[in-house]
Amino acid sequence: MKSKKLYRSLISTTVLFFLSGCGGSSADSTPENNSLSSIIEKAADKSVQLEAVYPGCEKLEAQPNTDIIFHNANGEVVTTYQTDANGLFKGSIPENAKHLSAVNSDGKYSQIFTYMDISEGVNLGRITFSRPSSQPSCPTERVCDQVNIDVSEIGGMYPGYTLYNGSLIAVDALSGDRKTIEVSRCESDEPFYFAVVSPSGDEAFAAKVPVNSMSSLSLKSEEFRHAGVRVSTQSYSGDGSERILIVDPTGIDDSYNDAFFALEVDMPYIFPSLAASNNYRVSQSDHFDLGPNEFQVHSYSNSRSVISNDGTVDVEVPVTLNRDAATAFVAGGANGSFSFTYDFSDLDSRLHRLTLQFDFTTTNKQSVDWFIDSDVAGTLPEFQFGDAIDLGEADFSALDSFSMSLWGHPHAPQALNEYRTFVSSKQDVFRLSLPEYKSYVFVYYRFFNRN
Repeated sequence: MKSKKLYRSLISTTVLFFLSGCGGSSADSTPENNSLSSIIEKAADKSVQLEAVYPGCEKLEAQPNTDIIFHNANGEVVTTYQTDANGLFKGSIPENAKHLSAVNSDGKYSQIFTYMDISEGVNLGRITFSRPSSQPSCPTERVCDQVNIDVSEIGGMYPGYTLYNGSLIAVDALSGDRKTIEVSRCESDEPFYFAVVSPSGDEAFAAKVPVNSMSSLSLKSEEFRHAGVRVSTQSYSGDGSERILIVDPTGIDDSYNDAFFALEVDMPYIFPSLAASNNYRVSQSDHFDLGPNEFQVHSYSNSRSVISNDGTVDVEVPVTLNRDAATAFVAGGANGSFSFTYDFSDLDSRLHRLTLQFDFTTTNKQSVDWFIDSDVAGTLPEFQFGDAIDLGEADFSALDSFSMSLWGHPHAPQALNEYRTFVSSKQDVFRLSLPEYKSYVFVYYRFFNRN
């Protein structure tokens, strides 16, 4: 098979990470996102609520005794609470409190989730910490093997057609002479999805085949019953960006449940009778250096637009990558501390949330993973965390790497805390059929210290 070089992992895991506030585990090992609290409500005025969890083997588990720290405008500790036995915290915001941090330490490793500007009240929803090292390893979820599948029948039915298996081209041109293809089959896996596209690109058909129906290890022509509808993006001329079509049977923005994840130039089709939703993603990337001996920067921009069942799509144009934004961000931390002012409001009006991520080791030899959730403009004070964690002499300019991400749903609530509550109310389930999810934009910058 030929594997297309797609930015799948960055599109899926990174985007889902910043949407859900999730940290520490990959999508392959993350259990079902069932809620410990059945309903998340809008926070009452001047109150905050959240749910601390970690990935268990079968489901998300409560993270009790997580330190909940309220800070004043200068980052100083106002007061500290802890989550209860169910990992929940709900309470009034103390006087003079402006920011909040959730801190969990596991031996020599600590995670911090800091939320800026919560003084008016907010529902932060679920905060997912890494699985504690004290927990036993989870058993392997599934066993996979490579199997050969007979494609001679469909080769005779669709001669010259290209055969796709998910994001892979299984066969460039089918023929009666091509007898088998090799695919990965896993225990308790999702169904197989295959598609054939004509040499002219004028028609396509898809098949959904349950794994347990593959015991005969052959593809039948009658299984290709889902007719393709060609996608039309004439209103978007493009600029050399990579454009990907995603056929999603579940209707939930989770790339690991996709039926097809293919470049538009290869398979410009959706299959309405097969999928609950289809979306169109446009991505750009850029690599550059900031100064001869400073930082190497990897940047990435992505947009998503829902495709109608007739194949039309109103393309949400991705945010233009801007090197000046990266330069300004690094310049803001030039004093070496974790206290600086930032302003990305001019980057794109559709962006209304920012996450900063810092990984470093303190002078006390403690490894820290720190996420800061903020509006696109603000001032990072000199945060203190009391007895929960001592950052020591952590130096911004000495970081090996760090990142910033900006994103937004243009049709969702735009104010920071309204958007936070909106996201938490969905419990990480983004149904693409809903109008507030019909488009999305995301920008990511990763900085690597060259010193």
